[in-house]
Formats: sequence, structure tokens, C-alpha cells
Amino acid sequence: MASYLDDQSQLQIDFDIPSSHAGQNPTSYNSGQAATDSNNGDGSYVPRPKRIACAVCRRRKLKCDGRKPSCGTCSRLGHECTYDEARKKSGPKRGYVKQLEARLAQVETLLKTQEPSTTAAPNQEQTFSISMPNEPSGAGLHVMGSSLHNSINSMSPVEGQQVTELPTSFKPEGVDATSSFGWDMISLGLEEPFPAREVIEELNQIYFEKIHAFMPVIHRPRYMATMNFAPTSRPPACLQYIVWAHAAAVSEKYSNLHALFYQRARKYAELDQMKGLGETILSLAHCQTWLLIGCYEYKMMFFPRAWLSAGSASRLAVMLGLHRLDGEGLEVKQCLPPARDWTETEERRRVFWMTFCVDRYASIGTGWPTCIDERDILTNLPASEEAFTNGKMEQTARLSDVLTGEDLSTLSPFASVAFVSCLLGRNLTHLHRPEPQDNDNDLNGVFWQRHRSHDNILLHFALSMPSHLRLPAGMGDANVLFCNLAVHTSTICLHQAAIFKAEKNRMPEQIILESKRRCIVAADQISSIMKMVSSMDMSKMNPFISFCVYVAARVFVQYLKFRPDDTAARSSLQFVFVVLDALKNQNPLTESFLCQLEVDIEGTPFQDIRLPSAGQQTRRSFFAGHTYGEVIHIFP
Repeated sequence: MASYLDDQSQLQIDFDIPSSHAGQNPTSYNSGQAATDSNNGDGSYVPRPKRIACAVCRRRKLKCDGRKPSCGTCSRLGHECTYDEARKKSGPKRGYVKQLEARLAQVETLLKTQEPSTTAAPNQEQTFSISMPNEPSGAGLHVMGSSLHNSINSMSPVEGQQVTELPTSFKPEGVDATSSFGWDMISLGLEEPFPAREVIEELNQIYFEKIHAFMPVIHRPRYMATMNFAPTSRPPACLQYIVWAHAAAVSEKYSNLHALFYQRARKYAELDQMKGLGETILSLAHCQTWLLIGCYEYKMMFFPRAWLSAGSASRLAVMLGLHRLDGEGLEVKQCLPPARDWTETEERRRVFWMTFCVDRYASIGTGWPTCIDERDILTNLPASEEAFTNGKMEQTARLSDVLTGEDLSTLSPFASVAFVSCLLGRNLTHLHRPEPQDNDNDLNGVFWQRHRSHDNILLHFALSMPSHLRLPAGMGDANVLFCNLAVHTSTICLHQAAIFKAEKNRMPEQIILESKRRCIVAADQISSIMKMVSSMDMSKMNPFISFCVYVAARVFVQYLKFRPDDTAARSSLQFVFVVLDALKNQNPLTESFLCQLEVDIEGTPFQDIRLPSAGQQTRRSFFAGHTYGEVIHIFP
């Protein structure tokens, strides 16, 4: 079945049926022909007895010679050979043939209604034509393709849904591969063909080379292996399309396709939700789909949709029990069957922790509460990428243990990202979820005790970080890079909250000065890290890196408002603008942060660092009121 799509391109369609056979039953014709052939031979013709393949050959789809007690294949390979004497009923399901006949009748009716208009108005042929590579051109084939497509649309899973198709001349190359759109695709409920096989392979390769580097939630060998299975055994169409959307977004060759792939991914994800009672979405693949959709939407600045998609991924992860894979608790409803092996369990862990991270990023950018409660997590942190890819079992620590300073040496790069995302989320609840006994005007109150506890965790992690998570040793790993940036970002967020509370309650000046010092040191570290990696491929970096750079820029802006003549700070802020300009080419989310920074420096003595242009003025009006980076919870 691996070459199924390739074999479809060799199909030849013949609509000229000889009149002598018109209306004749094909089955009776074939059986009559077989009888004639048998009578032409020897009168002693004896039909060959039917053989039943053994269970092993049947399962592995091998040719079986039917020998008993052990066939030739099993004898050669040393397998236990068994025969199932009770033959299963073969053939299509009941009603399937009638359904096909009804579809064909509908297609024939559409053909009859289209033929006169085709001959009368040949200049309208382009509207109905579907590109058929390696096939002879002909009006009959074009109309057949259009009518078949229209008949499929009329039987859409969602009643009354209308699907707008682009004219053939405007469809991107490689997408309208009609030769791969067979009955197997129709049975999946697809309304358009997949891209050409070469395009699919190239997009998958791009995804695992670039996107997987910072979002390792799909097991590459198993995913690529399923792409060679029958269409019904491959990953859901929604997951395939969002994988291609991410890949196309960072590819110059396919950059014009990512929006189309994203729209189709959302369409099929929503259609799956509406099937039956919604039980179709209870799968790890659909959780991966909504996770990738949410990340794509944040990257493309579809903020309202991104918030809802991230919430869908979080709720689905909890519904699937991904937050309690390694813990014992009260028995709750299990929606997923037990994992087949450690690799599948690890993939579930990774999906959960990436969902956890995106949940934190979304809340940090808006100030709204998180969906996943840290106290409910009973899933260990993810293992190393090498162990995950090779299926080699690796013991990992729990988040609660790492927060107390234990097992830091066992943290993988992806686990470190989950850990610092947890710290970012704690900063949010620290400021936005006050308790009655906080007493933020008292240095010994609960608020300041919590502040010192969070600060101690950050300092301990920064000092005790294992060597494989440090820079520049781990500079080639996107997750190591983001971990180091996020640690300093979390430090800035924590101490900005401290400055706000200290100034509000007129606390000792030394507290304010110490927090300001910590902020400027952390911002300088972020600037130094970005200088270190400025020559790297930006498309392989986590899109939320731009948020870390933006936080550092806000610190420089605040510092320069009091010391506008500090050349080092001016130079750092100017470099940050250069970094954000470079990031926005691969990461449109950066545009939002750039707009906010331009507003922040407007009217200041150092606004000449970034002189406004016509394009910047247009961008400001576009982002007015829709800026992701305008975070009052971080910079009160």
C-alpha cells in the first residue's frame, strides 16, 4: 500500500462502452467468459481447489502454499502455522454497493446536465477543469472531475456546509493532485485531494528539521512510517495539514501554501468534532492537532482563535488523562487505551508538557488564568530526544521534585523548557491571584515570602544548571536556548512585580534598587545570548523567543527614561530592535512586540534609536488594541 498514491496516477478511465455490452451485468459477462474458456480446453478439466492461507501469511499478507500442518513460509521462518477453518465473510459492508450506485447515478445526472453547457460555451471550461498530470486532455474528463467533486461536496458531513474552491488556474502547484483522490480518500470524508506525494515528503522533512526542534511532540519514525500505510491507517487529515502548514510557513518554496493548509486543518478538526457524539476526537493525534493549531495561530497573530485553540488542547489533554500518566490517584474515566510501549507513553508525556507550556505562554501574554493546575500534574517530565527517537527507556523526574532542587542533572532540554514555563506561570499567579493574608505592605507577609521563594528557585536553577543545558555548549539545541532566555525572562517578570508592590506601598528604597538591578542584569544576559546566536537559523527557534527579547527591551526602555545618556543601554536597545526585525521575517508574532516598543519610546529623548517610517505607522494602526505584548501583569 506504500505506493498507493503513485499507482493512482496510472489509472486510465474509459467512458466509451461498446453498445453490445451496454446495460449488461459485468458479473454475468465475466462468469460467462470464464465458462467459455474452460469449455475450450480439455474435457477432463478439473477446477483447482481453493486454498485457505494460514493465519501468519494472512496477517502478513504473504503468499501461502496451503500445506498442512505447516506451510512453506512458516516452515522456512520457524513460525507456528495455524489455519482458521471458519472463513470470514468477505466483500463490502451491507448497503455499500447501493450507496455507490446512488453516487454514480447522481454523477450521471450531473453529467447529462453539464454536457450541453460544455459544448455551447467552451470558454467556461476553465471553471470546471481539474489538473490531471500525465493524462490526455479532454472535456469529458474535466467535467467528470468537476461533477464528482460537486457530488462529494453535496454529501458533506456537516449539513448545509458550503466549501469554496479556488479556480484551477489559481490553485498552487502541487496541491490539486487529483490523481491521488481515490475512493479511499472519499471514504475519509475529504473534500479535496492531498498534495502530490513529493510535496508531502518534502514538507514532512522540513517540519521535522525545523519545527520539531522546539516542539518535539510527534515521534518521527512512527509518523513517517504511517505515511506509507493505507489512507485509513494514516494520521488524521487535520494533523497532516497542520504539520504541512507549519512546514510551509518556514519554507520559501511553499510559503504561499501555509494559510491554505491551516484552513483545511481547522476545517477537518472541526468536522471530526461533529462526527457522532464527538468520540472521534478522543485520540492523541487530535490533541497534537489542536496544540499545533494553537501554536500556528499565535505565531500568525490570530490571538482570539489561538486562545481558544490552546484551551481546546489543554482540555483535551486533561480529558485524555495525559496529566496523570505516572501517578496513582482516585480512579477516573479513562478515554485512552493503555500505551503499547514506553515510546508511546513518552509521546503522550511530551504532548502534555508542550500543552502545559503553551497554556503558560498564552496566559503570560494576556494576564488571563491558566487552564492546567500545577497541583493536578502526576506526569513525569519528558525524557531526552535521543531516548524518545530510539525508543530507549529513560527514567525522568517529577516537576515537584525539580522545584525543590532535586534531580536537576536529569533534566532534558525539553524538560527544562517545561520547568521554566512553570516558573513563568508561577509569576502570573503570584501577582494575579492574591490571598487574603498577603499583606504586601509587610516584608514578612505572605506576598514577600512567596516572592523570596520564587527568587530562590530561579537562583538555584541558574547556579546548578547541568552543563548540557548551559550556553554556549548547548547552543545548537533550540530548547536549551529558550530555557536560558526564559530563566532571565522569569527573573525580570518576578522583580517587576516586586518593584510595583514596593513603590505602591512606599517600602525601603533598597528593595526597589535591588529589583531594578536584577532586572537590568537579566536583560543584559538576554541581549548577550541573542548576540551569541544571531547567525543561527531563526526558523528553528521557539516563536515565543520574541517575547523574551521584548521583555528585555522594556527593561532597557525603563532604564533609559532615567538615564537617557547611557551609551551601553542605548546600544543594547538598538540591538534588540535589530533582533526583533530579524525575527519578524520568520515569526510574524514579533510584529506585535515591535509595535508596542515603538509606542513606548515615542516622545522620549532616545526615540531617534527607531525613527518611525510609513510602514511603522501603518503597523501601529493595525495593531492598535490587539497587542499581545502589552502585559500589565509583568510591567504594572
